[in-house]
Amino acid sequence: MSSVSFASRRRLSAIGAVTATFAGAAALATGFAQNPIAILVALIAFLAAIGFGWVTLTSRGPARNRAGWITVLLMMAALIAAIGAHNDGWIIVLGGVMLALSLPLGRFALGRDRKSIEATTPPGVVVAPAVKPVLLINPLSGGGKAAHLDLVDVARGRGIECHEFGPGVDLAQLAADALAAGADVIGVAGGDGSQAVVADLVSAAGAQLVVVPSGTRNHFAMDLGLDRADPLACLSAFGEARMQTIDMARVNGKAFLNNVSMGIYGEVVQSASYRERKIETAIEELPDLVEKPPDLRFTGPDGLPHTTVHVVHVSNNPYLLDVRGAGGRPRLNTGQLGIVTAELGNAAGVTEMFARAALGVLNSSPGFNAWNATTFEVHSDEPIKAGVDGEAVELASPARFVAVPASLHVRLPLDALGRSPAAFVPQIRVSVLELFRRAFLPTNTWQPVARR
Repeated sequence: MSSVSFASRRRLSAIGAVTATFAGAAALATGFAQNPIAILVALIAFLAAIGFGWVTLTSRGPARNRAGWITVLLMMAALIAAIGAHNDGWIIVLGGVMLALSLPLGRFALGRDRKSIEATTPPGVVVAPAVKPVLLINPLSGGGKAAHLDLVDVARGRGIECHEFGPGVDLAQLAADALAAGADVIGVAGGDGSQAVVADLVSAAGAQLVVVPSGTRNHFAMDLGLDRADPLACLSAFGEARMQTIDMARVNGKAFLNNVSMGIYGEVVQSASYRERKIETAIEELPDLVEKPPDLRFTGPDGLPHTTVHVVHVSNNPYLLDVRGAGGRPRLNTGQLGIVTAELGNAAGVTEMFARAALGVLNSSPGFNAWNATTFEVHSDEPIKAGVDGEAVELASPARFVAVPASLHVRLPLDALGRSPAAFVPQIRVSVLELFRRAFLPTNTWQPVARR
């Protein structure tokens, strides 16, 4: 396909995205003008549903049941008010459909569709195959994913030395022995906590790490731009590969790759039932934790002391605090810690926080703070319960966090995306302007949309 025809497809998609956006907005505006009271009632009912939903999560007994039923009824009322109260309810539906249609059209016009993203050159430098490759495998991780994929046999078939770890096997010692025996590249097939243990030793030895996502969530693999659905494909990183140099972080000297969560999550993850019953355990313990939050003290970005918080989250590089890309880090080499704290005082406060998040102004919410720093401390009069890369840990007070920039060499397959999905979430203002440019101006005026 010629570059001219491809540019034409981009232009047509941009025109379609702009048209669909205006048509959707016009349809919703028409619905609002036809019955503004119904729309207002729908909005109020929806916000009230969020508040009663919070009461459902933080109450016990009859109060929880009542709040749960009220939440359901309010959601139904919001839907009925938004659509059913209009003579032409299809207008509201049409508005929503048109706005939804504008998203894939806009992504293609801006080169943010999957095919375009996969065609971009990943970051990093190409390196030669490993001289002495070693793979450490947790056969129990991810519900036995390694065994299901015959990972050991496949890896050994590629000339990779394999060792299994699990209960009764010291992973750190296993990695240290492999490095002492001359391993220049060590891979880990397991959860994020296991990746961090080995990454710490690999970093100190000046060796290189291969991540094989055979755990449950594999957040680190996601932010590296690996295909979490195909762990076997990651074995090609032991051959000729693309190497990235990224950051690590430490808390009281312990390395972590993703994040450390204190407060509600830190308390819940300590429960013996959490591994098997995550949601149920969180719901059972949330009421008490909201009423009596753990003792956590720190200095906020305003320089003032903070004492009553329910969430303190410290990450290796900042997460994208955007409803379009929550849960991911656009970059792993900023040299910064991402720090998020939240006070979840009451249903009204939580409702307001959700509403501000939906409008993209979460940082302005009372009781919420997010900032970046290279160091951070959390104090308490007792050991601090935390989830470190998803593993239950008790930290001595004060918990001292420090970013360790450019400290880890990670190898990725040559065909790996090499970037987190969060890296492709565009800035709204820049994207809107570029859509108009691509729809109505000559191609030589088009600008690449800056990546975060």
